[in-house]
Amino acid sequence: MREQQMAQTDADERDYVGLAYQMATATEAPSRALAIPEYGLLAGALIGLIGSLVMPASEK
Repeated sequence: MREQQMAQTDADERDYVGLAYQMATATEAPSRALAIPEYGLLAGALIGLIGSLVMPASEK
């Protein structure tokens, strides 16, 4: 029973070390395929915001 617990602890530690390595070596930048639509949506949101501010001002 004790050997089984130690084996499980060793396996858990390896999983934790593997996860820590993946997080440490992960890149922060999104892929180009994801960045292009995100920037497009951001530009659309900004245009909509500016438009919603200009509409009431132009009606006066």
